[in-house]
Amino acid sequence: MGTPTSQNTRTLTAYVASLLEYPRWMIERDVDFTDCSHGGKYDCDVAACVICRFGSACLWLNRHRTPSTMGAPLDELIGALRGAVHYTQSTITHEHGCHCEMCAWLRDARRFLKHGAF
Repeated sequence: MGTPTSQNTRTLTAYVASLLEYPRWMIERDVDFTDCSHGGKYDCDVAACVICRFGSACLWLNRHRTPSTMGAPLDELIGALRGAVHYTQSTITHEHGCHCEMCAWLRDARRFLKHGAF
């Protein structure tokens, strides 16, 4: 039987992993890799990647593409969540109080990060 701390960590890890499913899907849907000569594999040493309008999304997606996040440490998942929130905030132009799926996810993720003191 696990300790309460390890149980809470597993629960938090599972919750953050589930929060990361939406931005992974959104970025995979929104980023157009059709003309990418690198096959959607971000490389910070390639000028085309650095100036690409999808650069930050591609970088995030490459770091978190695999759906197997349950083995990742909680701090890495929190970092991924922060990156996803940052990317989402930079791409949306919705009005305050919007109730679309993206804005609802963003509110949930921000609330978690704020109240979890991460």
